[in-house]
Amino acid sequence: MTVKEFRIRKRGYTMKRLEREQELYVQAYLNRIVKATDRNGKEYIYKKFDDFYDEAKRRNAVLGGSFGTPVNSDLIAIAKRMKEYEKGDY
Repeated sequence: MTVKEFRIRKRGYTMKRLEREQELYVQAYLNRIVKATDRNGKEYIYKKFDDFYDEAKRRNAVLGGSFGTPVNSDLIAIAKRMKEYEKGDY
C-alpha cells in the first residue's frame, strides 16, 4: 500500500467514524423526543411507536409512490448513452 492509498483509507475511516458519531447523536435526540411528556409531565406525547414514526409515510417519501427500489437518474442517463453507442446512433 502506498502512502497515498494509506491516506485515502485513513480519511475514509475517519469519515465513517464521524458518520457513526452523528448517528449516535441523532439517536440520543430521538430518544429525548420520544420520552417527551405533556406540560403536566404525566402523559407521554407519543403513546405508541406509530404515533412517532409512520412507516408507510416515510417509505412513500423516500421511494416515491412505488415501493420498488429507487433508481438513480444518472444511471438511467448512462444506460441510455450506452444503448445509443451500441446502436451506433452517436
